[in-house]
Amino acid sequence: MKRTPLFEGHTASKAKLVDFSGWEMPIQYSGVVDEYQTVRARAGLFDVSHMGRIAVAGEGALPFLQRLTTSNVAKLRVHESHYSMVCNQRGGIKDDIFVYRVKSQEFLLCVNASNREKIVAWLQEQVSDASGVEIRDRSAELAQLALQGPASRSILETLGVLGLAALKPRQCLEVKLFGADALVTRTGYTGELGYELYVPANGALRIWNELLTNGKAAGLKPVGLGARDLLRLEMAYLLYGSDISEDTTPLEASTEWVVDFQKGEFIGRDALQQQKGGGVTRRLAAFELLEKAVPRHGFKILPVGQSGGNPIGEVTSGNLSPILQKGIGLGYVTTAYSQIGTPLAIDIRGRAIPADVVKPPFYKRPSVIA
Repeated sequence: MKRTPLFEGHTASKAKLVDFSGWEMPIQYSGVVDEYQTVRARAGLFDVSHMGRIAVAGEGALPFLQRLTTSNVAKLRVHESHYSMVCNQRGGIKDDIFVYRVKSQEFLLCVNASNREKIVAWLQEQVSDASGVEIRDRSAELAQLALQGPASRSILETLGVLGLAALKPRQCLEVKLFGADALVTRTGYTGELGYELYVPANGALRIWNELLTNGKAAGLKPVGLGARDLLRLEMAYLLYGSDISEDTTPLEASTEWVVDFQKGEFIGRDALQQQKGGGVTRRLAAFELLEKAVPRHGFKILPVGQSGGNPIGEVTSGNLSPILQKGIGLGYVTTAYSQIGTPLAIDIRGRAIPADVVKPPFYKRPSVIA
C-alpha cells in the first residue's frame, strides 16, 4: 500500500490504519465518535494527502478547464475556488473535484484518491486537442492537511497566519507556515469553519507535528477517516464510489447547481441538456429515520408499508448521526419519491423502518461564522 508523508505521525499517535483506495490511512486515533465531537466542538487535523493534486497552467488553461468541467471556471478570480465535476460524454461523473485559481493562468485541481490516475489520464488525453496547456501531477510533491472546527482560525492565527478573518468560504491565501510555502484554503468536508493546507511534502510531517503541539491547548486532535465520513454525511456531501460514479449524472445526484449550461460547450453538456429536457427518472434524496436504527450502504428503500419487495431505490450512504441521535442517509429513489416530506421506509434486516425525505444538510451549524 502507498503511504502519505505523514505516515510516521499516524503511527506515533497510535492510529488504527486501514487500506483506503490503496493507501494505508488512519481510520481513527482516539475513537470515531470522540474525534467527531472534537471537530464539531473544537478542532481536528486530518491527513488528506492521499487525494490527488493536479496543476493545469498556461494561456490555454482556462478554456481547457471550461471544456473539461461542468462549472464556469471563468467566474473564478485569483485565489478563489469552487466545487465542480468532470463528466464523460454521457454526462456520467468521472469525478467531483475542487478547482482553485492560484494565479491568472494557473489552476490547482483537487481530485479523489481513487480517481487520480483516471483523471490525470483523461486530462492528458483531452489536452492533445488544446494548445498552451501544461498538466502536471503534483500529488507526490505536495501534501494536504485539513484543519477543521470552530477553533481552527484561532489556531492558525496564533501561528502567525494573517488575513484569515477576511477570508471568505472557498477563498485562499499563499502564506509561510513554519518557513514553508503554503496554500491555505477556506474549504473542507465537515461543514465547520475550517481550512485545507497545501504544503511541500518534504516538510509536511514537521508542520503536522507543530500544528498538533501548538493547537493542543485549543483541544486540537488528529482525526481519521471514520469521523470524516460521519461529518461529511451530516452535511450531505457526496462520496465518490458510493453516492456518485460514472453511472450517475449531476442532475440525478441533485447537484444541478454545479452545471452551467450557459457557459458554452463542455464534455457531457449535450447528454445533460437532453436529460434535463426529458426529466430524470431517479434522484439522490436525503432521509431521516423516524425510529432508532442505522441505515447502511446497499439497504433497499421501499414505499411506506412494504418490506422485502418492490424497492424504489437503494441507500448509498447511511449512519447514525451522533449530534441528531437518529439514522440519516442518502439514496437514489424514483423521482416521484424524492420530494421533501415524502414518507419512505428503509429495509433494515427485514424490517421496514419509516423515514422521511428531508432537505439537506442534516446538520446546521449553531452559529454562522463569517
